[in-house]
Amino acid sequence: MDAFNQAIRVNPDNVKAHFTLGYMYSNFGLHKEAIEAYQQVVRVDPDFFKAHFNLGISYGELNLNKEAVEAYKQVIRIDPENAKAHLNLGIEYLILDDKEGALGHFKILEILDKKKADELADLFNN
Repeated sequence: MDAFNQAIRVNPDNVKAHFTLGYMYSNFGLHKEAIEAYQQVVRVDPDFFKAHFNLGISYGELNLNKEAVEAYKQVIRIDPENAKAHLNLGIEYLILDDKEGALGHFKILEILDKKKADELADLFNN
């Protein structure tokens, strides 16, 4: 991690270093730190969908579900056919007890990826 922090000190807008740090932090369960790193990525490159996706995961891990929803919406803005983002967004809506929101993404998943639609449907029934 020291090498990436050094790279950021040299160039605070180093997207690759911030993203890699975020990934490393999240792998260690340090989701607050991961969020900070991913936020720096999207500050520099607002269309870096993998950073938005990983933000959604880290927000979800910290039960910041509304923030996770917003992160996954950004992924879908950039990549509307990203089935994983639709699935995760549907799950976050279920956690927030927004069945209508989840149902909307279930319908999209029925078109994009039937297997992921089935995963979300299983959660509806639990």
